[in-house]
Amino acid sequence: MDVMFWVWLGVIIVTFIVEIFTAELISIWFTIGAIPPFILAATKAVDFTWQIVIFAVLSAALMLSLRKITKKWLLRNSNEKTNTDLLIGKKCTLVAPCGLETFGTVKINGVEWNAVGDKQQDIAQGTLVEVVGLSGNKLIVKEADTYTTAALDK
Repeated sequence: MDVMFWVWLGVIIVTFIVEIFTAELISIWFTIGAIPPFILAATKAVDFTWQIVIFAVLSAALMLSLRKITKKWLLRNSNEKTNTDLLIGKKCTLVAPCGLETFGTVKINGVEWNAVGDKQQDIAQGTLVEVVGLSGNKLIVKEADTYTTAALDK
């Protein structure tokens, strides 16, 4: 066997192992791109230079054309929610008022959060509010119905 046969086999194995541990869909394209040069090295059909060219072109073409599609397909059932999504629907009291140009403050589970009104309206301090969304590190709140104070979080 030619030395390049073993080199391409090594590239296939190493890039596959790297892909298993990273799962970022980067090195899998190099794994696939190394298969044709591996076969060509085994049959001694083309020179080393052409093997490199085939590897580089095929790997780049696969990565550029299929990475986004494959990632979307693999993540189709992924529920990319975080713990902060649990805050939506919580009711709490506004500790500091919020207005059009100022952030208010709410305290949920002992943690203070910046809050902004859902319609960017003024909401007075001490008002019962409900979290309706998230925007970065700010909670979007609206005035809550006062008859549902049983779910109040202090």
